[in-house]
Amino acid sequence: MTMAPTKLTAVFLLFLITSCTTSLAYNPAFEGTLAPIPGAQLNGRGVILTTEVDDNYVFVGNPTSFTGGGTGISIPLGLITKEIAQHAFERMFSEGVVQTRNLDFISSYEIVITPRVTNFSYAYNQLKNAGFLVTPQVDISISVDIFDSEKNNIRSNIFTSGTKDGDSYAFSGNPAERINRLAHEVVTELLNQAASDVYYLIANK
Repeated sequence: MTMAPTKLTAVFLLFLITSCTTSLAYNPAFEGTLAPIPGAQLNGRGVILTTEVDDNYVFVGNPTSFTGGGTGISIPLGLITKEIAQHAFERMFSEGVVQTRNLDFISSYEIVITPRVTNFSYAYNQLKNAGFLVTPQVDISISVDIFDSEKNNIRSNIFTSGTKDGDSYAFSGNPAERINRLAHEVVTELLNQAASDVYYLIANK
């Protein structure tokens, strides 16, 4: 039995729609609102310390939801986390924050911050709105280790978002970008918490 050309075309298009992976990118315009500094700027400067593995970490996978289950995303969470960490922490120090992979090239710093994504999942929740709308969702955890100027670990913490909702929509030509925007916003929120934690740790020592 031969399938009609129009039916073959429809099946092929359905395959493309349900089995593609969308490559996403860091977008500073997607970052969330940075929290105000809790008080006066801290003296000195901070350091964002990451590894090459951290910087190059890209999540590739499918949503946890049935909706969009045949699609996937590729999102550079390592780069997103590093860049947003720079913005979240640099305003806190009188001399700002520098990024490095090797502390041997850095001198005269107050604190070292090592942010790392430890968990990421996402979904297109259609059940929440009785099937009429789709709600993008992400769940992110970021570990943050803090070292003093003598390289002693003085604080380790994991900041977890739980399931966070983005704006619901009836139709989107690029639902993956909605996940991308929401991921940026939630990473900003978590690193705001980390920055506040670091501020009070240093200010009260």
